[in-house]
Amino acid sequence: MANQSSTGSAGRFGARYGRVSRRRVSDIEGTMNEDHACPDCGSEAVSREGTGIWQCGKCGYKYAGGAYQPQTPSGKTVTRSIRTALGETGDSNSE
Repeated sequence: MANQSSTGSAGRFGARYGRVSRRRVSDIEGTMNEDHACPDCGSEAVSREGTGIWQCGKCGYKYAGGAYQPQTPSGKTVTRSIRTALGETGDSNSE
């Protein structure tokens, strides 16, 4: 008998849709339901309110993010680029 791994949240699909699709759904839903840090207060109380809408349960801060993650990888890259550009601009103006 083959080793069976837990199917997680994608177990509801049974044998339908293929192994890769079920695994992707399971991974996405796993990261979506994890605890996320609030960008305002820093507590691990952010939950998904709807598609792309995230809200902190502690301070009530509501913001737009990714559909399945509060901050997408491309959003992190853009934020880093903006901070770098503003940091370089601020340093050159102050000298």
